[in-house]
Amino acid sequence: MHAPDLHVTLDDGSEVQLNELYASERLVLVFLRHFGCTFCREQVAQLRLQSKLNVVFVGMGNVEQTADFKAKMRSPHRFIADPERRVYEAFGLGLGTGKQIFNAKVFARGFGATLRGHFVGAPIGDPWQMPGVFLIETSGEVSWEYRSVTIADNLDAPALLEVVGANRS
Repeated sequence: MHAPDLHVTLDDGSEVQLNELYASERLVLVFLRHFGCTFCREQVAQLRLQSKLNVVFVGMGNVEQTADFKAKMRSPHRFIADPERRVYEAFGLGLGTGKQIFNAKVFARGFGATLRGHFVGAPIGDPWQMPGVFLIETSGEVSWEYRSVTIADNLDAPALLEVVGANRS
């Protein structure tokens, strides 16, 4: 799969072509659910420590909401503001089913994430949106993808670092 040719808006309001984000180094494109999602907050918190990775998060907030979330999460990474979910759609990430959103494993993971300080907030975006992660090479080739099975099914930082290291081109 080749990354789609899209025009995106970053958290600072600048507009760029998606390919500009991976032109000089491979890109880890992380799709979040809504900004109030416990698991999304947990994932951003883990990845903010990986400042050397070219990570860009995609969220469903407008520019102001996206910039506010980035600041609140103290992330050094860029964010794409995608309130119309065009980028989600282009990468084939749709809405979850009831079983993907509500099940015992999700509740258990949510409890654990909350104990680690990642609390639920007001949903900014669609709570049914499924997350995912894509590794895009400088050629635009998507060399690896992870489509979450449930909303709690995020890759932790060590697993993502292993994937990035194992998929060196």
